[in-house]
Amino acid sequence: MKFLKHLFAICLTIMSLTNFSFAGENENLVPGLYELKNDVYHEQEIGQNMARTYLNETMQLEILQKDDYSYTIEFSGVEYMKNHRILVDDKEANIDVVEETDSTIKIKFDLASLDSNIKTQIYVDAMERDVEFDIIPDFETLEFIEKYELTQEAEEVEATRDQKNQDESASTQKEPFKYKVPAVAIVLLGAIAVTGLVVKRKK
Repeated sequence: MKFLKHLFAICLTIMSLTNFSFAGENENLVPGLYELKNDVYHEQEIGQNMARTYLNETMQLEILQKDDYSYTIEFSGVEYMKNHRILVDDKEANIDVVEETDSTIKIKFDLASLDSNIKTQIYVDAMERDVEFDIIPDFETLEFIEKYELTQEAEEVEATRDQKNQDESASTQKEPFKYKVPAVAIVLLGAIAVTGLVVKRKK
């Protein structure tokens, strides 16, 4: 009986985390300009320190409409490094140089999802090779700066998407048992079920 109670508690926890994940994905941000902080990651301490030193910790996010985002990031130390590139989900993105001075460069790039993985590759003269590190937006620091007005065409696209989302939501409510559960939740539930069978057989 205790084992079954533990199974039930674990299942509730998994479903709660799943619902929280869906809620986060469905949050809508109005079109406009935002600022936020970023974190960096490199597997070595020297690379980590260098990344944090030369990447401005404040970045800008522009939202034109759903699935149409862009980031603007700033690097310093361009006198020591060059050939800045951005990878979005391991694919090299097209970049625009917004501003460049003797020591800094601002780069803008587009992406279709705020969940995308972002990396940068920079050629460092002193090392004579590329250095790569992750750029991790910190959405907890997101700050609204300016609202953008949508064009008529964009408003029509938004209206169509909103209607589609409402239809999908209504369909889901009619079929309450058809949930989209992440693969990790399915694996965990399967492992729990197998464990329960093994324990039962031992008894």
